[in-house]
Amino acid sequence: MKSLKQLCTPQKFETDTDVLDIIDLAEDRIDPALFFETNYKTQGMAVLLKTAFERFKKKSQQKLIKLTQSMGGGKTHNMISLGLVAKHPEYRKEIIGNDHNDEGLGEVKVLAFSGRESNTPNGMWGLMAKQLGKESEFRLLWEGGLRAPGESERSEE
Repeated sequence: MKSLKQLCTPQKFETDTDVLDIIDLAEDRIDPALFFETNYKTQGMAVLLKTAFERFKKKSQQKLIKLTQSMGGGKTHNMISLGLVAKHPEYRKEIIGNDHNDEGLGEVKVLAFSGRESNTPNGMWGLMAKQLGKESEFRLLWEGGLRAPGESERSEE
């Protein structure tokens, strides 16, 4: 009988591609080709991608997808996968599958916030506004104290 070492060839650990943060997605520091070449699409990820893209195409009323895995369960990995497929339409058919119909959706704007960076200038809303390129339009949300936008301040983008 062959040993586990004889049967398996471990991949070389590359710190710049194997350990990723959600902010790496927002700041375009992830090569989607390398990411998808070295990662496996799970059944849970397939459900997440299908559910999210139905919403992006306005074919679903689902507004919240709650990822509830335990620590180390793949939440960040799934969010990065979804973000990359949203940002890069050329990977959708390959990653989502043959029954995916883009219906002219194009690139989806992806925003990201890491709860590990709670000291972000102007808080979460400031970072989101910056990623949208609309800091001046949302400045009132953090000047004089941080607060979430109300329904009447909601952007349709």
